[in-house]
Amino acid sequence: MSAEDLSQVLQQADPDRRLAALFAPAGVRERLFALYALNHEIGRIADATSESLIGEMKLTWWRDAVTDLYAETPKVRRHVVTEALAPLTGLLPQAELLDLIDARFDDIAAAPHADLDALVDYVDRTSVRLVRLALVLTGGELPQDQIRDAGRAWGLTGLMRAFAWRARIGRAPVAGDYLTELGGTPAMLAQGLGPDKASAAIQPVRAIAEDAAHGFAAAGPLPAEAVPATGYVVLARGYLKRLPRNPFEISPERALLARQARLSWLSLTGR
Repeated sequence: MSAEDLSQVLQQADPDRRLAALFAPAGVRERLFALYALNHEIGRIADATSESLIGEMKLTWWRDAVTDLYAETPKVRRHVVTEALAPLTGLLPQAELLDLIDARFDDIAAAPHADLDALVDYVDRTSVRLVRLALVLTGGELPQDQIRDAGRAWGLTGLMRAFAWRARIGRAPVAGDYLTELGGTPAMLAQGLGPDKASAAIQPVRAIAEDAAHGFAAAGPLPAEAVPATGYVVLARGYLKRLPRNPFEISPERALLARQARLSWLSLTGR
C-alpha cells in the first residue's frame, strides 16, 4: 500500500486532516498520512471490537509494533502503517507515540470521564498530542497555547459530533459528575435515552471547544509550515454551529467544496 493508498483511507476516515495535509510538499504529506493512519488504526479499535480483551490485545499489538521500531535493532512489522512510520523514528519521539496509543485503552475499557478535567485530559493526550506531532513533521512552530487550543477545539468538537457512538461505548463526551447532578447516567446515554439531560451535560464541553476555537483563531495568522499540520482546525467553528440540539442526532457535514475553499484561503492568507 502506497502513500496514495493511505490518502484514500484517510479520505474516508479523517477527511479534514487529509485535506489540510495536501498543502504540504509530497514528502511531508506522506509523513502526515503515516501519523494520521496510526491515529485512525488505534482510534477505530473500540468501535470495531465488542470484547474489551480483544481490544486490549489489538492496542497492545500496536504498542509493541511502535516499540519495535525504536529498538536498538529496529523491527518493522508487516503492516502498511508501521512501514510508513519506520522512516520517522528520528523525528517522532517514541514516548509520544506510545502515550497516544495508551490513551485509547480507556476507550476499550468504556470508562466514563469522571469529570470535565478528565475529559479535557483525554483530549490533550490524543488530539492535542496529534497536533504537536504533526507540527514536528512539517517543521511548523506555534505557541504552546495555540497548539493546546487547536487540539482541544478539534478534539472536543469531534467527540460531540460522534456523541451517539461515544455514548454507546460508554465514553460520552460529558463530565460524569455533572451528568449525575442532572440525574443521568452513562448507562442511560448508552441506550440513547435522556436527550434533554445529554444536551444539558454537553454544554460545558461545548463552551470549552468554542473558547479554544476562538483562541486558536485569535492567535494570529498561521505560518505556512503550520497550515498542513493544523489548518483543519479552522473548520471547527463551522462544525460547532451545526451541532444539533439533541446530541444523539447525526451532525450534518459541511460541503466538501466549502471546506476546500476555506482551507485554500487559509493557505494563501494564514487566516
